[in-house]
Amino acid sequence: MRIREIQATPVSIPARRPCGWAWGCTLGLTRTIVEIISDDGSVGLGECVGSAAAHLLQGALGGKLLGHDIGDFAGLRRLFRMDFSDYLSLATPDLVEAYAAVDMALWDLAGKQSGKPVYELLGGAVRPQAEFVAYGYLFDLDASGMRESDLPAAMAALARDSLQRSGADMFEFKVGRYSLETDIENVRAIRAAVGPQVLLAVDANMKWDLASARRFLSAVRPERLCGFEEPVPSFVDMSTLCVEYGMLMSSHSLDPEKRVHYPHVQGVVGDLHLQGGLSDTPRQAAQLARLGLTFWQRACLETGISWAAMVHLGIACPHIQRASQALMDYVEDDLVLGEPWPVHKGGVVPPATPGLGVTLDRSALGQYHEHFQQHGEYTHFDRP
Repeated sequence: MRIREIQATPVSIPARRPCGWAWGCTLGLTRTIVEIISDDGSVGLGECVGSAAAHLLQGALGGKLLGHDIGDFAGLRRLFRMDFSDYLSLATPDLVEAYAAVDMALWDLAGKQSGKPVYELLGGAVRPQAEFVAYGYLFDLDASGMRESDLPAAMAALARDSLQRSGADMFEFKVGRYSLETDIENVRAIRAAVGPQVLLAVDANMKWDLASARRFLSAVRPERLCGFEEPVPSFVDMSTLCVEYGMLMSSHSLDPEKRVHYPHVQGVVGDLHLQGGLSDTPRQAAQLARLGLTFWQRACLETGISWAAMVHLGIACPHIQRASQALMDYVEDDLVLGEPWPVHKGGVVPPATPGLGVTLDRSALGQYHEHFQQHGEYTHFDRP
């Protein structure tokens, strides 16, 4: 089969509530939804962050893909100027995102052509379900009407509810937006609310310096955090914290030349949209495992298309070694027909249907494309 047509539609979808994190308050998500139509009329679905990919695929780049064999993944990489090295790409970030969406859509088409779900094409299920944690953004004070002193009780209630609904055994949440004292009290309140058995992990998005991170970790040591994502921007300082507090710390960095010099920072939080899509992420995860690193997937407010891809990868990739992040609870509409795929008993089992197993809700696509045209692109950072 060959590519007959490409449609790339930017959408902006509000979040269910403002999502507070260290550097901003996210009010919604902007994504590009990609549809690849083959010469037999089959449609493959893909998705990536932002609207830049839509402009690329609606232009000359999309024209180059027409007539391309849907099974020629190596040829596709060359069209996107992606090289074949383990971690590096000759492409710009926008091209990398566009490539991931197209790659996702081609895997969806390949599954529909073969009559198999994508996870089988990726090698088959290696675990009973794709495992995910319960995840918590901070509350925005202006939108919620809260005072900062109200946050520990609110975050504790959020943790209880999220764990009950998802059945996960870990709650991961943001720190770094409010005072250090509030972050400390949030951890204490959450631990008191969920009990001693639940795993707790936090993410500061590199907001703190070494002294602040030390103050926080010393204060919450009795609450037994099991992980910390990017407490500080420096790998030197992060390594220091790993040694001093004996905790798994993680970064989004995939650079092996950097990672081999900082072996104490053992966690890698990956993103299939930035790692070469479904084609390359499993290979990179395997190479990271050979370096002794622990890999899992991050979520960044996605619709049901990327969520489906994350689930297929999560059940098929043997080198995902920790439950991944899940943010579907925060999205107003997932753009796919039928019920969402919720995290249940700590995971998600994808349907044994061909391809990704999701069908685009065209009414919702039109609605949120119009929202994009009227309101533009959502930013994840605080506006000045």
